[in-house]
Amino acid sequence: MWKRVAVVGMAVIGLWMPMTVQAVEGISADMKETTSSEIKTDTSRGNDSISKQDNSSSEKGALGRAMERKRQEKGQDTDQQSDKKVRYIYLFEDNGFVYYLDNQNVKWKPIPYSETEEILDIWIKLIKVAPDEEYSYPQKYFLEHYYLRPDRKQIQFLSELEVTGRPDNAIKERPYSVHNWENIVSGSLEDEIYHSVLKVVKKNEQFWPKHKSVRDVLEDIFRISL
Repeated sequence: MWKRVAVVGMAVIGLWMPMTVQAVEGISADMKETTSSEIKTDTSRGNDSISKQDNSSSEKGALGRAMERKRQEKGQDTDQQSDKKVRYIYLFEDNGFVYYLDNQNVKWKPIPYSETEEILDIWIKLIKVAPDEEYSYPQKYFLEHYYLRPDRKQIQFLSELEVTGRPDNAIKERPYSVHNWENIVSGSLEDEIYHSVLKVVKKNEQFWPKHKSVRDVLEDIFRISL
């Protein structure tokens, strides 16, 4: 009896083992195929991602170059605008008027009857800024003509014009006279004009006499010892 049971059990085991091995081999094969397909899928996604990054980088690079070119052009335009000479330089504001120096008419000239001393010939533009001033077109303003004498800290008034639009070139001025020099009074309007103009002139070499060296200008005109 036991011998029969043992023989039947051995037969069953013999039949079951090949099936188990086949099942295991089948499962292993399925796992290999799945892993392989996943690897292929991940690789393709990786390639797509790299391709997209490359395209994005190239697009960003082109856009960046275009923006940089625009910035450079804008910078050049700004530099060109800053290089343009400003006609009127702000000096100060006083009693409802803004005072400007006309830098196109700043010039040094020899003082009459002197071989060495020079005076500064200037025009000042005054624009009224009082809030109750009625608007007019063309704009109304004033021009004042002065001589400045840095050697003795003196000022000489020559003329004043009321202008609407463009000034008339046929003007009448009082002639230069050694007796018309005025000493600068501290706190006066002439004091403000004198020192404001010389401050601008000192900072801009374009206003310095061309025939003198920097040392001569600072020592002889502005009384700055080097």
